[in-house]
Amino acid sequence: MRDDLLPVLACPVCSEPLARTGPGQAGCATGHRYDEAKQGHLTLLPVKRRALTADTPEMVDARIRFLGRGHYAPVEQAIARVVASSAAPGVVLDVGSGPGTYLAHALRAADGRLGVAPGAAPAVGRDPAARLGVALDLSAVAVRRAARVHDRVGAVVGDVTERLPIVDGAAAVVLDVFAPRNQREYARVLHEDGVLVVVTPRPGHLAELAEATISVDPEKERRLHDSLTPSFVQRSSEDVSWAMELSADDVHDVVHMGPSHHHVAPDTTFAPASVTAAVTVSTWTPARE
Repeated sequence: MRDDLLPVLACPVCSEPLARTGPGQAGCATGHRYDEAKQGHLTLLPVKRRALTADTPEMVDARIRFLGRGHYAPVEQAIARVVASSAAPGVVLDVGSGPGTYLAHALRAADGRLGVAPGAAPAVGRDPAARLGVALDLSAVAVRRAARVHDRVGAVVGDVTERLPIVDGAAAVVLDVFAPRNQREYARVLHEDGVLVVVTPRPGHLAELAEATISVDPEKERRLHDSLTPSFVQRSSEDVSWAMELSADDVHDVVHMGPSHHHVAPDTTFAPASVTAAVTVSTWTPARE
């Protein structure tokens, strides 16, 4: 974990900022200590939390393979545009990040767009042209991958449904890509001039694979609005659709990289398919009182 990212992180016990307390260890002024994993990430889970199902190694591997082939490039590009245009101070926080693919792409694209040399390491919030990022996910398997996805990303095992282990107002951009939403916590950790980016599937997304994937709730747009108001005001909404020519391996990976993994037999075979992707990319800003 980068030392300059530690002050952005909050102790899950007392919510105080973290700092380096020794080799491979971080802690707060109150005295709580957290050992850094050999892969470089921290586990900052609340002492008492609900039992939730995290992504399995098979799901994480499938996601890395599928996204690595560029099939969701339109999503990556839409996110990158928002990150590159943000002038607010702070980090890019990817909530429910998985292996950090979207976060890493956004940081690299913003670097190139703004002429920042790869590997630049400004102080947190000083230079929005070269952001630092935090990948947060419940899956330790995914976070281990995210810790190595970009040299300016710090990775944290955390519960996205509880209080986030992030200090108040630390994020210039919060990313929520196909992840659960936490309205109150997003409002707390986002800078007052920051932006929340939410990517949700639309009806028709992966429709050709309906027998093997979980269908999209037709009320998803209304539920999205309800899940973010009154703390946020919608700034923009863009429907993005594209066609994907998927091999049998691609179909296997897109089925197994999400929740449908738990409902499909592991020995199920697939055929190549032409598949439609349909998502909404919306941006939200904190509501002014």
